[in-house]
Amino acid sequence: MKYVFMGTPGIAATILESLCERGHAPVAVVTQPARQAGRGQKVTPSAVEQTAVRLQLPVWPTEDVNNAKTLEVLKEKSPDLILVVAFGQLLKESVLNLPKLGCLNIHASLLPKYRGAAPVQRAIWDGEVETGVSIQRMVRALDAGDVLLQKKTPIRPEETSGELLERLAGLGAEAALEALRQAENGEMHFTPQDPQQVSIARKILKEEAELNFMEPAQRLHDQVRALQPWPVAETKLNGDRLKVFKTKVLAPKKAAKSGTVLTDGKTHLHVVCGDGGVLALTEIQLENRKRLGVEDFLRGYPTPISTVGPNVEKNAGK
Repeated sequence: MKYVFMGTPGIAATILESLCERGHAPVAVVTQPARQAGRGQKVTPSAVEQTAVRLQLPVWPTEDVNNAKTLEVLKEKSPDLILVVAFGQLLKESVLNLPKLGCLNIHASLLPKYRGAAPVQRAIWDGEVETGVSIQRMVRALDAGDVLLQKKTPIRPEETSGELLERLAGLGAEAALEALRQAENGEMHFTPQDPQQVSIARKILKEEAELNFMEPAQRLHDQVRALQPWPVAETKLNGDRLKVFKTKVLAPKKAAKSGTVLTDGKTHLHVVCGDGGVLALTEIQLENRKRLGVEDFLRGYPTPISTVGPNVEKNAGK
């Protein structure tokens, strides 16, 4: 069975390589073109393009998968199936209808929950304890196609989006292999999604990085986990920008006001949250400084800490 693989970022590259290692190489790879990336804004091919080149697979970078030239390339390959993983472009009917077995998409959630651009981040931020991958038949509506199969996994209590995405890449590779085998054997059976269970995972915006200590401590802890590796949660420390990489939820502080800063200036930096719970900031980074554990940070921060966060009333505490 011939199939074309479409994808762009690291999770797609991981799945592509795994399929090739297991004897299921595609007849062609389609990806987004090279973009500027990193601090130096160097033009860099996508992770999928780099993997395809290394594996000596035919690769076609395109700004528009639906244009006439790309469609011509796809027709030349005459695929039975198109497999899509985090490609980043919408496929129109001309592409969706090209392969006789249709187009399958690997989505990093248990559909119909968390359709959309940021399913991993939104699931963690919402405090979900389980997620997984779904393989669905692609239709014009976003992530709305019938589901072929799903694989589930628990979300670990301290897991970040980046860490979870790495695990889901492995799970996605297993699901993709199973889907290809079903397609080869004519055993694909699809289940419609329940419209009553649909939720949308909106794209993460940079403006969402700011922590608001009027919210519950657990919600803020989940936000910190969700926003890694990008854009990273942040707040203000004595008015200066502070990135927050790791936190811990502690027991509520009796009679402490929301936004109260609790620190001895040596070993801990705690903030009372909207539900009375305490959020310990355990790994942080002041703008233009190193990322540090809280004790090392406080050792090099001689200024008395009076305020954390721009949106709440603050009181210094011990």
